[in-house]
Order: sequence, then structure tokens, then C-alpha cells
Amino acid sequence: MLDFDKTTSNLSRLSLENLFTELTSEQSSAIEGGGFLLIDGFQVINAGADTTSGDDPYITVNGQTVAGRFDNVGTGQYIAVNRGLGFDGLANVNFFDYDDFFNGGDDYLGGFTVTGATNGQNVTQVSGGGSTYDVYYRVF
Repeated sequence: MLDFDKTTSNLSRLSLENLFTELTSEQSSAIEGGGFLLIDGFQVINAGADTTSGDDPYITVNGQTVAGRFDNVGTGQYIAVNRGLGFDGLANVNFFDYDDFFNGGDDYLGGFTVTGATNGQNVTQVSGGGSTYDVYYRVF
């Protein structure tokens, strides 16, 4: 017969306070009723924002840069992003083409809004500044 003393179990020594102090802001947002947006990647349908080279896209969620700048991206390329961010309520996802000081301001390439969990991976298309991308994402 096994002699198991519950009072010496590691699990019994853990407190809820210790468990929840190790959460990231994204994890705590999800627990509190928010969501977590994961951008898997994007397919470049047409890279037309820059006339002398490929696009240099970067991605913002609710105004915070989460991925990029991806340099010299061309038509037909798939870019794996694998970046995400926790959010409350809704997440505004926007794509921009980086332009340096000599080429003017950054070009807006389009965006979309998510409000709740997806059933698996979704795809949406963004267009602007002469470029078109298919964006693959999930919301948990």
C-alpha cells in the first residue's frame, strides 16, 4: 500500500497569489475577458507601395508595433510573422510601408478589426498604397 502524505505535496504548498503573479499582460488580458490576437503571417498579392524596390511593411495593433519592418518584400512572398498581442474589446490591425526620411511618410497599406475569438485560422485581405496582402490570423 502506498503511504502518501497530502501535507507534503508540492501542489498543496502553492497559493493562488503565486500562480497569478507569473502571468504576462497578454495572459492576464485573456483571463479577464479580453482576447489574444496571433498574426500567423501574410501573403503578398501585389507589392506596389515602393516604386524602386519591394515593400517594407510593418504591423500595428491598437497603435502598437507588433511586427516588422520586413525589408524588400515582393509579390508572391509569404512572410511568417508569428507575433501577437492581448487586447480588451477590439483590436485594430494596420499595415504600413516604411519610408525613410527622404521618401516621405509611411504609406498606409490597409487594416482590419477583430472583436472576438475565431474558430481556427482566418484570412482577410488588406489593400492600400498600391499593395494588397492576404493576412492569416487567429484570435483566442
